[in-house]
Amino acid sequence: MYQNQRLSTLLTYAGALPFWALALGQFAGLDPAWASSAFIAYGTGISCFMAGTIWSQVQIKQASPGAFLLLSNGAALAAIAALLLHHAMPLVALILHSAVFITLFFADQRIHRDGDQPHWYLALRRNVTVLVVIAYGVVILAM
Repeated sequence: MYQNQRLSTLLTYAGALPFWALALGQFAGLDPAWASSAFIAYGTGISCFMAGTIWSQVQIKQASPGAFLLLSNGAALAAIAALLLHHAMPLVALILHSAVFITLFFADQRIHRDGDQPHWYLALRRNVTVLVVIAYGVVILAM
């Protein structure tokens, strides 16, 4: 599982680029409604993907994965709920998405503490989580 550090790192940082392109695009003349919708849709996809990584990690490595499986399902459902709430309550949706990303990072941190991830992966997850959550803050400021 974690065999290609270089490619994983490259793809992970590349995955943060659309967050920043859409966040900063709101200040550079992108249609705010379109950019905000694209941002929350992309965030939903990425957060569900990250929830799936938690699911797979605990299925493979954890002796009793119950709480992690519930957390990964709850995170995916919260991300989808935020997408559905976005047009009616955009601030709530953006805060909910940020909370999902932070929660998923803490789940990865716990998995790491149990010795199931290499050191570089947790550092990568921390860095990208910070980048993504700050991008959410930029979108909130643009509202």
